[in-house]
Amino acid sequence: MNTSPPVGFIGTGLMGQAMATQLINAGVPLCVHSRTASKAEPLIAIGASYAQSALELATKIKAGIIIICVTDSPALEQVITGPEGLLNGIEPDCLIIDMGTSRFDLTQTLALQVKAKSAHYIDAPVSGGQIGAQQGSLSIMAGGHPTQIERAQPLFDIMGQKTTHVGDIGCGQLAKTANQMIVGATLNIVAEALCLAQQNGANPAKVRDALSGGFADSKILQIHGQRMIEQNYTPGARATTQLKDLQQAHLLAAQSELQLPLNQTCLNQWQGMVDAGLGNLDQAGILAWVERNN
Repeated sequence: MNTSPPVGFIGTGLMGQAMATQLINAGVPLCVHSRTASKAEPLIAIGASYAQSALELATKIKAGIIIICVTDSPALEQVITGPEGLLNGIEPDCLIIDMGTSRFDLTQTLALQVKAKSAHYIDAPVSGGQIGAQQGSLSIMAGGHPTQIERAQPLFDIMGQKTTHVGDIGCGQLAKTANQMIVGATLNIVAEALCLAQQNGANPAKVRDALSGGFADSKILQIHGQRMIEQNYTPGARATTQLKDLQQAHLLAAQSELQLPLNQTCLNQWQGMVDAGLGNLDQAGILAWVERNN
């Protein structure tokens, strides 16, 4: 029987479900909470316990570790500061880890509120998509105190194959913002390039093969390019999520008094895709938006 203290996990969407499964399969005793209780059922079936609220989870975890992987910044803020939030139940020395993609300014604010409870906060967003989460091969970008990063490292090693301590609180989110800007722009141009090639008589699958190994190659071309060729838009990560991430990048740029015209163009493209009712498609579905416009 495992007598280790339980780890809390909040958020059982496409990413959270897979990440929590990795932890349970590795023998980590997990207590989970989900805004939609039915989404936690597969985790309960393989050994997780369940908390009816974030507050109840906090009282069970006490001074342990709580991972949050929720959809967006408003959801994160509600989980931590809401009436049934973690701040009302955590004990001193509890470690809260945000593994979602959240606003830089909110990250710093929440970290201060957690610190006021004599607890700790890390931002540790991930890259690698649903496939990486299912394989335990995520790249983790961490911001926070080295002692707390070290404390979380055994869990990171289960969920990911690479953890980079980027810097202080918020630096993990800065790295993830850079990641999502590059991903969003690359998805756009891969879709447009394959569309252009096909429109003029080339087999897009052959074009993708020709580009593999050259300067234009990327994981986006390999994974999402293949989905585009197959028109397989079952979401691993939804277009609405990509839009949210680019909106957060745009907000941070405005707060930093920076002009980022390419990011603005990409943001407009993803906004158009979502406005056209295609937001629940996989990110690779940006090709469907390009084709619709032509």
